[in-house]
Amino acid sequence: MKFFEFTKSDYDYIVQEAMLNEEYQKLLEYEIKGYSIVKMAELLNVSENNISVMIKKLKKKIKKIL
Repeated sequence: MKFFEFTKSDYDYIVQEAMLNEEYQKLLEYEIKGYSIVKMAELLNVSENNISVMIKKLKKKIKKIL
């Protein structure tokens, strides 16, 4: 099972409770859609390494609120 398998209501809850900024909201959406790190880096205009760090931070925030 993938870590980022969420419904729309799950997504809305996470965005609100974790107080995600626009960049992290997009990252979560891209993860749910199954985009590759390369694609996410391109869309967010950051490096692939930065995406990996952001994903780790996002996972930590999600685990904290769930």
